[in-house]
Amino acid sequence: MALSSTKVTPDIIEKFNAGKILLKANPTLLDETIGKLSPAAQEPAKKYRDMILKDDVDLEKFMSGGNAIKAGCSSAVQKELEGFKFDFGDILSLW
Repeated sequence: MALSSTKVTPDIIEKFNAGKILLKANPTLLDETIGKLSPAAQEPAKKYRDMILKDDVDLEKFMSGGNAIKAGCSSAVQKELEGFKFDFGDILSLW
């Protein structure tokens, strides 16, 4: 399930907000997973992480920002980030 194609429901918003709180409480939570990515994919993955840590980012801003981050990457990095999004979602209990 790609977050960018997820229908926004109250349940999804609640999970996103809970994941955001979890990550803010432990900002290094995703570091190990990010470290497993190729060097080219680590920078955009860090942008995903950093974006969710911003106070003014809600689910819709995160989804559109994520699409913009991905659009600026090569196809190989985009494919790698698709896999990272599943790990990201699992760690933050988004799914």
